[in-house]
Amino acid sequence: MARHAAPDGSFNRSATGAAARGAGLLVLAVVLGIVLLHSGSGDPYARTLRASSPTAPVTSLPVATTVTLPLRAPADVKVMPANGTGAAGAAGRTGDKLKAAAYNVLAATNTTKAVSSSAVYYKPGFEREARVIATLLALPDSTVQALPNPPPVADTKDADVVVVVGPDLAGKSATPASTATTARRTTATTARSTVTTAHTATTAHTATTKKP
Repeated sequence: MARHAAPDGSFNRSATGAAARGAGLLVLAVVLGIVLLHSGSGDPYARTLRASSPTAPVTSLPVATTVTLPLRAPADVKVMPANGTGAAGAAGRTGDKLKAAAYNVLAATNTTKAVSSSAVYYKPGFEREARVIATLLALPDSTVQALPNPPPVADTKDADVVVVVGPDLAGKSATPASTATTARRTTATTARSTVTTAHTATTAHTATTKKP
């Protein structure tokens, strides 16, 4: 038996209302899905990814800093002058010049072998002080070098700087040679005659060991 719509149109109104409610629910579901998608709370995969991937900490690298230590006072620098030439006393004269500049000068010595040029050797940590000494002795900057092994002397005596005196530096510190002459006069008076004797004593010393 066929069912006919009510003549008053109630069936149409019910169908229209149901369609409107369905459309409203559909729109609400779409909006809710968009909100959940943006927040990530509606995506199980997104929640799992966030939980298993913690934010890595940011590590900042330390900034390199350069610390410049003050130059040591001359009295705190032990310097050994060493004669590398055949000129006697060349190292001693160089040491006297360094003493006048207030350096802690050790006893002068000789090098283990002759050298052709001067050098200013320094042990680790005393390069700047060695360059100041080279300037004081009017030596070029190229003469400043690290102390080699073996050193140029038999025993450095724990010197901070070893100044090897070569022909160039020995020539600068050389002093004119002088001949020591002692005149002694003895006057002898006797009853018969007066004798005057002039004695000129010249003493020459031959050194068996070269003086530093």
